[in-house]
Parts: sequence; C-alpha cells; structure tokens
Amino acid sequence: MREECFVVKENCMVADRTYKMTLEGDASGFSKPGQFVNIAIDGFFLRRPISVARVSEKGMSLYYKIVGRGTLRLSELQCGEKLNVLLPLGNGFDLGKADDRVTLLVGGGVGVPPMMGCYEEALELGIRPKVILGFNKASEVFGVDEFEALASKHGVKPDIHIATVDGSLGMKGTVIDVIKEIVGGENIDIEESYIFACGPKPMLKALSQLPARGQYSLEERMACGFGACMGCTCSTKNGGKRVCKDGPVFLKEEIIW
Repeated sequence: MREECFVVKENCMVADRTYKMTLEGDASGFSKPGQFVNIAIDGFFLRRPISVARVSEKGMSLYYKIVGRGTLRLSELQCGEKLNVLLPLGNGFDLGKADDRVTLLVGGGVGVPPMMGCYEEALELGIRPKVILGFNKASEVFGVDEFEALASKHGVKPDIHIATVDGSLGMKGTVIDVIKEIVGGENIDIEESYIFACGPKPMLKALSQLPARGQYSLEERMACGFGACMGCTCSTKNGGKRVCKDGPVFLKEEIIW
C-alpha cells in the first residue's frame, strides 16, 4: 500500500447519480481486477473506498454513485484537480480458478465496474465470458459501452445481458432471471459454470443459492480501508475476515450469509 497524488482527467455523469472518473498518475501495483482505492476528500475525515474499473499505464478509471455528501463532493471535482489516493488495496478476483468452465461475470449497480477489469483480463487469457448486468431501471444502466469496446479490441463478439427490475431495459427481473434463461436457452450445466460477481448483498446471497462455484466481492462500510480498525469484518467459515484486507473478494464456499 502506498499514497499517491492523482490528477482528475475526467469526471462525468454516465447514469442516474452515477459518475465515471478517470485519474492520471502512478497506478502500478494492482495485481488482480476487483481491488480498490481509498480516496481522501477535502473536508471529510474518512476516505472513500471505491473499486477500480480498469488500470492503464497512465492511471486508472473508476465509477461511483452519489450516496452522501462525500460522493457528492467527488462529483463536483473539475479536471485538473488533485486527489490523494491510497492504493492498491484488497485482494481481487482470480480468473485462473475458472479453468475451462462456462464463465459468468455478474455485476449489480455499482458492482459493475470491477467486472470491467475481470472482462479485460478474461479476454486476455482467452476466456469468453458471458456478462450479466443488473439494475433497477434503464436510467441507472451504465458500462455497456466499456464491455463492447473491450470485446472489439480483442476481436470477439460481446455476450452481454441486461436485467432491470422494472423491465425498462433488457429482461424484466434480476440477474438470477437472466442466468436461468441463459442456462435453459443455451443448454448450459450451471453446476459446471463459474461465477465472478460484485453487487449488493441480496444479489450475492441469491447467486450463492445456485449450484455453481464462484468468487464474490463483498460490499461493506469501511473506515481505514487497509485492515487496521477491523470495522468491516464479515463472517466466514474460517472465522471473521476483514473485507478490506482479506477481501473484498472471497470464494463462494467461504461466505456465511
């Protein structure tokens, strides 16, 4: 973990209360998709943990949703302003564990960004995953263009499915409904599939009921972001684990709901 200064290069709204921020600076050190950063915001005591979507030689991109005064302040930052960032934090997804199984990348709401990094690494490894994105309504949908651009870059046809609870875009329902349709329509053995997922706890808990192996990124309120305060401890079959330090990604079979 280290502290770095990043310059805001882009900070724009991409969906209802959801913003994309591109930061320029030294983002080296990230080893797996699903890791995160902790950003200091002027006027606020605690940093804000935000998952990283993609890392490049010039910096990184991330997405966040306005949920309080801290993220509202983030949305007001202009290009050229500087941010103090702790990175790289947490343990990410291990794409190698999918082996030759049908791979499903499942993102719900602000859990979508880590799936972008997963998708990029999967394509580089020769894996052709199915991307399943869940939102409440069409106005909240974002990131589809990122997945399509990555697919085009690697010369593959994107396999992207969208679910909205109100049915305003894609399938009406949840990511579980999409998975069931894919399994039935493409004659896929769900027991031989592997799920990488990030999103709200109810979504992850529902996914855990499916007979597929996988890795889930948990969302918890954090204080320090690097394991010192124990404030984000979750229950696992191996005892209490710190989401920020031991996670945020855990094997499905580890998690106690």
